[in-house]
Amino acid sequence: MKEFMKNKTVTYNLMSFTGFKSLVVFSLLLEAPRSYDEINEYFKNHEFIKEPVSIDTLRVYLTSLRMVGCEIIRTRKADGGKYKLVSHPFELKVSDEQIKSIVKVYKAVSKNIELYELIILEKFLRKISLLINNPDLTAAIEKMSILSGVNLELAGQLIRHCKNKDQITFLYNSPKSGDKEIEIITDKVELNNNKLYLYGTGLDYKQYGYFPISRIKAVVSVSMFKTDISNIETLTVGYELNINPNEIKLTDEEKLIDIKDGKLLIESTTSNPFIIKQRVLSFGTGCKVLYPDSFRNEIINTLKKMREGYLNG
Repeated sequence: MKEFMKNKTVTYNLMSFTGFKSLVVFSLLLEAPRSYDEINEYFKNHEFIKEPVSIDTLRVYLTSLRMVGCEIIRTRKADGGKYKLVSHPFELKVSDEQIKSIVKVYKAVSKNIELYELIILEKFLRKISLLINNPDLTAAIEKMSILSGVNLELAGQLIRHCKNKDQITFLYNSPKSGDKEIEIITDKVELNNNKLYLYGTGLDYKQYGYFPISRIKAVVSVSMFKTDISNIETLTVGYELNINPNEIKLTDEEKLIDIKDGKLLIESTTSNPFIIKQRVLSFGTGCKVLYPDSFRNEIINTLKKMREGYLNG
């Protein structure tokens, strides 16, 4: 302690390096199987260790870990001859009641936090799932997760691009045409019906659209300069909703014009008519399109076709 107070540095005299290095090996094997060379490389770059160890010295650390209850094996040479941590006495365990509590807390918290906070929560739960050897917990987390199937690192990256309104190209697994590159000016990442979507203006068709992030494989590139989209043609639709104002959350494209006789008059403007059409149809009989006539007639024809499909079915 006197040495540390004087020099403010950590040296061999200040710790049991056998114990410390054993813990370092333990933490490495917790993450993944490691070869002797991989452990040595980590030791050489470590802030305090800064030197390799012999294979005999490594065996001393492994023996120390085995003496406290760790089961460590070495894989075949064909598999890299790596040291693998099979089990250890420090494993976390959860009961069925605790799993139910985790699910209950998740459901309550996930409804009242920002998207980036939800991503942090999901990362935490996924890490816990890896550390706790309990298939019931893994299954419960997978079932309750709003972001199941989503690459959380990619989702975080897309949120940052949206914050800057970047123009990016991403690789997308289209259900119809397979992998293809799509270039958009990003707008927002948002949950819709418990699915995570990337919204933005696509430059191929000059339309605003959205893509499920579960189908986005990677961001290919980020453009230094943005394409001018100020002249893209938009459509404004007015519709009437017979709904309690507290029961609807307006999208970024919508604005409330008036409330009359308990009905809401809403205007929605977008470059993608399909988005407005889906939105209007989602309200069912509680929605009535007022203008423009062309879009109103399109909705009427769509409803007629739906009705014919049911009658002729």
